[in-house]
Amino acid sequence: MATDHGHENQKDTSGSYVDITTFGNFHGTSSHTGHDDLHGGRTAITTEALVAYNGLRGFLGFEDLDIVTIGQWAFDNDLTNNDQAWGQDLEGVGLYYAMQGAKVGWIRDDAFDPQLIADIQRTVRLGDPADVMAMVEANSHDGFADYLTRNDLVDTFINTLKMEPHYGGWMHGRVHGGLTFPDGQGARAHDVNHLTVLSHDQTQPFMNDTFDWPQWSALDVPHQDVIDYFQSMVVLGDPLGDALPSGATPDPVDPTPVDPTPDPVDPDPVEPDPVDPAPVDPASGLSAEFLVANDWGHGATLNIVVTNNGTDDVTDWDLEFTLGSDIQHIWNAVIEDQSGNRFTIDDAGWNANIGAGESVTVGFNTTSGSFDVVQLNDDAQFLF
Repeated sequence: MATDHGHENQKDTSGSYVDITTFGNFHGTSSHTGHDDLHGGRTAITTEALVAYNGLRGFLGFEDLDIVTIGQWAFDNDLTNNDQAWGQDLEGVGLYYAMQGAKVGWIRDDAFDPQLIADIQRTVRLGDPADVMAMVEANSHDGFADYLTRNDLVDTFINTLKMEPHYGGWMHGRVHGGLTFPDGQGARAHDVNHLTVLSHDQTQPFMNDTFDWPQWSALDVPHQDVIDYFQSMVVLGDPLGDALPSGATPDPVDPTPVDPTPDPVDPDPVEPDPVDPAPVDPASGLSAEFLVANDWGHGATLNIVVTNNGTDDVTDWDLEFTLGSDIQHIWNAVIEDQSGNRFTIDDAGWNANIGAGESVTVGFNTTSGSFDVVQLNDDAQFLF
């Protein structure tokens, strides 16, 4: 059985693991996206997660992978915001899903319960590593805890469990996947990714910690579908299939170490076609740019980026627009008024102040798809 797994190759030339924000930074309105917001033992996402991920793959009998390969799998399976990667999307998306798979894919099917994820993440961030390994011993694939010890992977596994899924904004900025779970009352991949997002006190899984309430639709997904989904990240299988039937573990193989340090970014990445910029309100200096995050035909997820283009802070804002569809769920704002398909939304209070040059993002789901964002941008107006 291999004991290396290319550990040293997972670091940059300075000897440090690579931070996911090296590939991009998508600060939004979620909690814990920046270093200053990493409270309660939460840590940044780094390529140490890839070491834990490949360690789990080695235990299951699979060879090592690089983050680009993992990222391409995510794009191929509708687990991303965009249909096509540009810049260093493949690297960042791949690292994100390597982390998620390593956090959860070690659990046996018959031992999986969402609460276990909250309990072990809280324990690993605030408790005794010995208690963590006792939980692994009781709930993992047979022999995995011993495998971690013999292959000097305990610290790496523990450090990966500490990582905060919202860090760097990739969870909403690039992996807000549209894949829908057939038995989940409309839950999408992004909702199920919230399994590893905990409440502020770190006692509950499947939480939207920005508001400290559950990611409601994810609670309807059967537990077997959840563990299969996270196992699929490890084996690069069908996210809606039975990734490891009955939690089966093949004989381990001697993996081939890979260099996780990504190739330099293409200086001329493929960018999406530009659209007309959102009009700026002359009175306030605010603009509202509508972006279609996901469009699956019978519904969509839209984001509104409200930007203060002026020189003075804005301390309150309301936005009115005609959508042509019902809003199913909204976050980072509240619906103040609706007349037909004409909506007025108000800030959520905590994001009422927008400093000069700064932005806030509002998101919502709709009951139909196919939106003309240029028309939405032209139609929207701010109320004061």
